Amino acid sequence: MVICLSADDPNNQWPYCPSTAAATIFAVLFGLTTLSHIIQAFHYRKGFCWVIIMGGSWETAAFILRILSIQQQASQGLYEPQFILILVAPLWINAFDYMVLGRMVHYFLPGQKIMGLNPRRMALIFVLLDITAFIVQLGGAFMTTTTDINTENIGLKIYTGGVGLQEAFILFFLSIAVQFHIRIRASGYVDRLTNWKALLYVLYGTLTLITVRVIFRIVEFAGGINSSVPHHQVYAYIFDSLPMVCALVLLNIVHPGRILVGPESEFPKKVKLSKEEKRRVKEDRKQGKRGQV
Repeated sequence: MVICLSADDPNNQWPYCPSTAAATIFAVLFGLTTLSHIIQAFHYRKGFCWVIIMGGSWETAAFILRILSIQQQASQGLYEPQFILILVAPLWINAFDYMVLGRMVHYFLPGQKIMGLNPRRMALIFVLLDITAFIVQLGGAFMTTTTDINTENIGLKIYTGGVGLQEAFILFFLSIAVQFHIRIRASGYVDRLTNWKALLYVLYGTLTLITVRVIFRIVEFAGGINSSVPHHQVYAYIFDSLPMVCALVLLNIVHPGRILVGPESEFPKKVKLSKEEKRRVKEDRKQGKRGQV
């Protein structure tokens, strides 16, 4: 049985007496859903699923480290990594949603654009935006691990700003998802007999769960280091860990590989031209310009 250090102990890394049982339950849950995603990625042959696997793996690793940190509550080397991983792991799930919708547009509305963006570019832009939010949040999270109160407060503000940025991108993305939904219904047909609605609703659901988590983190850190929310672990489990488990499980139940079937479900690979072919293309362009003159 783990005996918690006193809150007044200067070596204690935890703001409360952490539960080993809760951490173990979530380590198992994240581990099982991640293992399922690995199996499904191979079964459906979906290479891009490495992104969701990374999200699940980071969450699993976070809670394994959390268990170890609970057993050694004075260890900063165990506390900090689990804290940072829990804060930034959901961004992988977020990025996966972006990648899935891009492929859905490509698959169900071939040759069409949504809000002036082709599917490949749309997915790329949102993944890059997600990476931007990731960098901001990671920088803020690292700053919160310092012992300097002022630096910790600045880190909390930076992380909260990164979370707000993430939510802004989610809302913009949701507007594109709704446009896709409207357009595919208006078209009156779907050539490929797959349950596209189920996958789209899962995307809505996972993004809603991420939003719940974002709102919680904003509320948690808005009060700085004096906020009372971080001193109660139950809030983090209910409004962060549980929504992320549910998001991963939803994507297990309605896996994109079940809906997006065949080579047409992936973006076409860019063909690499040889030096000779590139030279010919340049010559053809030059000849075309001369002909226009």
